[in-house]
Amino acid sequence: MNITLDSAPLNRVLPEYLPAEPQSENPPASMARATPQLRATVEQYRATLPAADFAGLIATIRSVFGKYTAKLREFQPGADRGRALHQLMDREMGVVGNMPVACGRGCLGCCHYEVEITSDDAAVLKAVVKAGRGIDHERMAVQAARERQSPEWRKSWSQDNRCVFLGEDGACGIYGDRPSVCRKHVVTTPAAACTTEGAAVASVQVLLAEILLSAALSIEGTEFGSLVKMLLKSLADMAARRAVALGAPSRNAGRSVAARRSPG
Repeated sequence: MNITLDSAPLNRVLPEYLPAEPQSENPPASMARATPQLRATVEQYRATLPAADFAGLIATIRSVFGKYTAKLREFQPGADRGRALHQLMDREMGVVGNMPVACGRGCLGCCHYEVEITSDDAAVLKAVVKAGRGIDHERMAVQAARERQSPEWRKSWSQDNRCVFLGEDGACGIYGDRPSVCRKHVVTTPAAACTTEGAAVASVQVLLAEILLSAALSIEGTEFGSLVKMLLKSLADMAARRAVALGAPSRNAGRSVAARRSPG
């Protein structure tokens, strides 16, 4: 798969990365779901740019958003669209190659975070599991039982917080198939800061990556949630389809048969 998309106009208007800002509730109106980082950037520029320049900026963001949306819609929902999203994300994140990025094999910090993924990301992971990739089912059950943003996730080095795909050697076991959020998460501060409570962490924000993920989230039918919950749902759907293919009767079908056999 080789995907091309002309996003050069945005590069001429915006710097390619900015420090992450707090979430704002005012994304460009044409986007159904914008990432917090994109919302924050829009608000930052709203406060600093002249009105005419800001209007031009928003028009450019919308244009690029539309191109990404159209490109992603060329692919079937699920693993195909997920892999297309990953290829586009890797391309946009290529700009960090000239930066002093601290992330590397075995740094582990973000592998203990509550990671949220799209339903297309989950379909890619389902395919990986279906192909035989091992997974820590016990840990997955523990994490899936938590509420979103549970305080348990603040216990950075808890064994229960380890990603279910993290290897014993500290390396990502699905690096080539990792979700889009993982692909865009990059820091320039020491890796140890990511697991030190109260430490300042300098995340790198690539605006094209934020617009891309916002486009993926805004496509009708796309779901977004914690990695383990989205993966469990995807695997459950696969098991249900397999049961139907094998002719296993559903509970409703069983009740229907019983009703027909009962005396009137």
